[in-house]
Amino acid sequence: MIFKNPSILYGLLFLIVPIIVHLFQLRRFTKVPFTNVAFLKPLITQTRKSRQLKKWLTLLARLFAIACIVLAFAQPFIPGSDVANQDKETAIYLDNSFSMQSSGPKGELFKTAVTDLLERLPNDQKFTLFTNDNTYLNTTKKEIANDLLNSDYQSNSLNYEQIQLKAKALLNDKNKRNELIIISDFQKTSETFPDTLLDLKRELVFLEAENSNNISIDTAFISRRETNSIDISVTASTENAIENPVTLSLENNGILVAKTSVDLANLQDTAIFNFETSQPLQGRIFLDDNSLTFDNQLFISTNTDRKIKVLAINEVNGDFLKRIYTNDEFDFTAIKARDLNYNLLKEQNLIILNELANVSINLAQELNSYLRNGGYLVVIPALDQSGYGSINNVTSAEDISELEKRITSINFNHPLLKGVFNKQITNFQYPKVNATTNLINALNPILKFEDGSSFLFQKGNVYSFTAPLNDQNSNFKNSPLIVPVLYNMGRKSLPVQQLYYQIGEENSIAVTETMVSDEILELRSQSNSFIPKQRAFESHVLLEVKDELSKAGNYKVLNDEESITTLSFNHSREENKSNYFTATELGNNNIAYSVEDLVYKLNEEDGILNLWKYFVIGALFFLICELLILKFLK
Repeated sequence: MIFKNPSILYGLLFLIVPIIVHLFQLRRFTKVPFTNVAFLKPLITQTRKSRQLKKWLTLLARLFAIACIVLAFAQPFIPGSDVANQDKETAIYLDNSFSMQSSGPKGELFKTAVTDLLERLPNDQKFTLFTNDNTYLNTTKKEIANDLLNSDYQSNSLNYEQIQLKAKALLNDKNKRNELIIISDFQKTSETFPDTLLDLKRELVFLEAENSNNISIDTAFISRRETNSIDISVTASTENAIENPVTLSLENNGILVAKTSVDLANLQDTAIFNFETSQPLQGRIFLDDNSLTFDNQLFISTNTDRKIKVLAINEVNGDFLKRIYTNDEFDFTAIKARDLNYNLLKEQNLIILNELANVSINLAQELNSYLRNGGYLVVIPALDQSGYGSINNVTSAEDISELEKRITSINFNHPLLKGVFNKQITNFQYPKVNATTNLINALNPILKFEDGSSFLFQKGNVYSFTAPLNDQNSNFKNSPLIVPVLYNMGRKSLPVQQLYYQIGEENSIAVTETMVSDEILELRSQSNSFIPKQRAFESHVLLEVKDELSKAGNYKVLNDEESITTLSFNHSREENKSNYFTATELGNNNIAYSVEDLVYKLNEEDGILNLWKYFVIGALFFLICELLILKFLK
């Protein structure tokens, strides 16, 4: 028999108290002799014997009752294996992602898990608990109860590989057996569930949601733009068909301005809000739904549009550039190299050198200054060239080759092309060039030739082609690749404000504001504020926002309490997908379906027989025996 709290056994010393009371009676009796009592002697002897027996039995009952109480508090148990005697470190991962808002038999899955943990875990048990946003090391349930009860849902969740690696790092005592308990609904984030790491015992608590029909606002985008108004298209979806129309509402600055509806009989529909652009929109689109709540609203904002300034310095025909950089999004200027005014350079967001034969020292200096201030440069080289090497991150023509080459490889993961194509194309009609200026193998090329050398690559803020694009040298201008490539170069030179941004992604946002050296921009909503990473340039400030935000909403951009613009941030809709691992995929042998089941299962696996309850029963038995002895034994 082993005790969980052996120090409590010192309480057995209290057994000496009833013994002392029994042996040293505080009350003394005095004998008073008188005559004619000889016939009472047999009765007196018999009474004294029964009184002594009663005292000894009472003493024993009290001793056994006290001993049982002390032993019960010491929590004795009989281990069923050697493993049960080994010290154990436990890490608990409690999933607080948005999918845990789903309802189970006892309510929301996350809140049910918190309640069960606080009820079922022993008061004195030490453990490590972590969620998607917090970690509590070597704690007890009493210490973290308030934090767990007040914790909120998170849009960004750890994947199951990360959960195991984090638990392995937190449980660093090799002399103890390490145990990881994952409490989650096990939404699918990968095709397969990872295997257990070495020396880490893994237990799964699978909280299953009840079937419910969740309605979600998925996306919003500007579908039509006119001089004084815009059409905002909003897509909503549901898991199961809904016969009645669902109402969508649009608020601007907290005031309801429009309502429309979507027909979800076919699971998805798009509604359109028409909004007058006489004032900026700081809006919220919302619907009523009793299932998951985080996807019931979408924050959007529109501000005064700023066109991206693009300057093409041409020495050959550059009409193809004008067709790409149209007036609705770009302020495009084309100029001959001989007519260039250097004062134009610093105002541009993107400059294109279109087959210049010579780059003068003065032009190179101005371009270097422009690049240092955050500008972007596209270099389309000429075969017969000079001065290019004076520009930062640009290579002069060194390995001119007149061999015909085909452009056969697209880097779909490069930021310039990421998300452009619905699928990766391998059998497209390959563009070709007749001559190249350089044989370069860039580390992260955008487009490559069939021999593996780079046709287009990026270095810093410079996009460089390695061949001229004129009709005599290449048919690339006739390829469908030229539009997304050059268009995205323009778009990324100044990240224009979008209708909204997604929390957790890397968001680069250009804000039109001229800053002095000690000024900073702040993002502030009604309930949250923070200072994002930012870089100030001559014409704008570039904000970089990723993990600093945890709450969706409309955030004002403030410069010394003066509002400049409004940015909207929303949570990803990935968490509302009803796609979960099955019990078979998780492994049927190590799954419990509640915290209560898990605690029972762990005790069964260790073969632990808890004896404290039997000692409590024993203490009650001996106390009852004492009462019966005192009442009925004369």
